[in-house]
Parts: sequence; C-alpha cells; structure tokens
Amino acid sequence: RPRIAPFEMAEKAVNWGESVSVVCNVVSGDTPLEISWAFNGVTIGDDNPHISVGVTKRNSLLSIDSASPSHAGEYTCVASNAAGGTSYSSVLTVN
Repeated sequence: RPRIAPFEMAEKAVNWGESVSVVCNVVSGDTPLEISWAFNGVTIGDDNPHISVGVTKRNSLLSIDSASPSHAGEYTCVASNAAGGTSYSSVLTVN
C-alpha cells in the first residue's frame, strides 16, 4: 500500500494574503495511484476557487494563492492503490 512522505503545510503560521504551496509525495506503492486532498475532512474538488491541486504520477501539489483565516485547519493528503490507502495530515495556521 502507498506510503506518503511527511510534509508540513508551513513551518510557521502564514499571514493573510501570503501564498502557500505544499507537495504530497507518495514515496512507495504500486501505480496507478489515486491522490487527493481533504480540508477538515472534506475532499477538495476542482471547483474550489481558492485552492488548486495538481497531480502527477506520484505527487500532488496543493496551492493556496492568497491565504485567509478561512483556509486555517487540517489538510490531509490521501493516496490509494489496489493494495489499500493511506493518508497524512498537517495543520495550517493563518494570522
């Protein structure tokens, strides 16, 4: 089953208006992989106007153009393949 490398949303709290980018790197597990993100337990869809997600074969990049307090919370990267699924979470704090 997949394994996700630990990541931090940010080393410290980010300020209102700053951009945030983080990569979820699936370091092991057979392809094809399904990689997705959730915010406070809710899957982030393509229709989210403030958060963009780009996916390659083993990585997913989550980008927030302009952080606001509404973006503060727990972000979870979820990776799954035929053998099972795994997730890793990190909290973002916005000043």
